[in-house]
Amino acid sequence: MKAIQPDDQNAGKAEHQAGLLRIRGMVCARCIDVVQRELTQAGFDVLTVQLGKVTLRDALTSNDMERIQTVLSKQGFSLLEDQQKMTVHQRAKTFVDFYFAQATDLSESNIGSAPAGVRPSDRQNRRLSTQIQDALGLDYDTISSQFTKTEGITLERYIILRRIDKVKEWLVYSDETLTEIAHRTGYSSVQHLSNRFRQQTGLTPSYFRQVRQQKQVLQQGTL
Repeated sequence: MKAIQPDDQNAGKAEHQAGLLRIRGMVCARCIDVVQRELTQAGFDVLTVQLGKVTLRDALTSNDMERIQTVLSKQGFSLLEDQQKMTVHQRAKTFVDFYFAQATDLSESNIGSAPAGVRPSDRQNRRLSTQIQDALGLDYDTISSQFTKTEGITLERYIILRRIDKVKEWLVYSDETLTEIAHRTGYSSVQHLSNRFRQQTGLTPSYFRQVRQQKQVLQQGTL
């Protein structure tokens, strides 16, 4: 006889009762600081904060969940539904966001043909498309089609945008040269990076870095 498993709704309630939250929209280290600060200021005893997941000391009531949703939404975050209830495009989007948020070397994450000689078992060097397929248990064409229908852009373009976001992060928050950033983000040259960056933002990487750093200096001067 097949064992009866708890339904998704009860599993979700159990997580909330245990003080575990899953949060959509946390895509970088700074998001961790923002979420911890906002929940603490709202009166919750925060134990741990990771990308996409928060553990609170106390069990949560329905009113607590509503308050948390309100607090998070003001910062652009939202509570994540149970993974089983997520659509294909939501699961793909979440996977890509986490991938880029945690990655320190994106040189092997290009969509396209895997580099020659790379063994399928070597996860570090597999194409991002293959990793998405493995994570969702679906073929890439199906995932990409569902993503495009729902998001209005292709999954490939979404990945490009997330890669550019990573470039922006490293331009502003690191002292690395453009050559080093180009290599880390998987671009073949500074020219390749500059062309792609200009296509997406209308600015050159150098000018973007200069403007953002000047803005940071001005903000610090007003504190």
